[in-house]
Amino acid sequence: MNASLETLFPDHNHAEDSIVTALNHQDIVVALSGALKTQNVAVLHMLYPRTDARTHRSLDVLVARLHSHGQHEVARLVEDEAHYLLFKDPVEARKAFQEIRNDSLAIGVHLYYHGLVGEAAEVALDAHAHRKA
Repeated sequence: MNASLETLFPDHNHAEDSIVTALNHQDIVVALSGALKTQNVAVLHMLYPRTDARTHRSLDVLVARLHSHGQHEVARLVEDEAHYLLFKDPVEARKAFQEIRNDSLAIGVHLYYHGLVGEAAEVALDAHAHRKA
C-alpha cells in the first residue's frame, strides 16, 4: 500500500507550508477502513466503560452470548477488552456488530467500513454481508 496524507485524509487541510496538522480518532479509523476497502475489512471500535460491577456483568453476559453463537475469537477479544476488532469477513463482522450492539447495554460499539461510519457503514456492510451469505 502506498499511502500519503492526501489519499488517507482527503478532506483534511494539507497546507504545503505547514509542518504539523491535527487529526482526531475518527479521522484515523475512517482512513484505516477506507484504506482496507478493497479487502472488505470492517473495523469495530469497542467502548468499555470503567464504571461499576454492572459493566463487568454486562461484559460477561456478552462474552457468554458470543461463545454460544460460535464467535469464540470475538468473545476472547471482547473478554480481553480489545479496543479495535478488524474483520476480514463482512458476514462475521455484521453478526458480531449486531450481537454487541443489541445484547449489551454497558458495552458500546462503533462500526467503520469502506471509509464510512455510522448508518452509512451499516448499510454498506449489510449489503456486502447479504451478498456473500
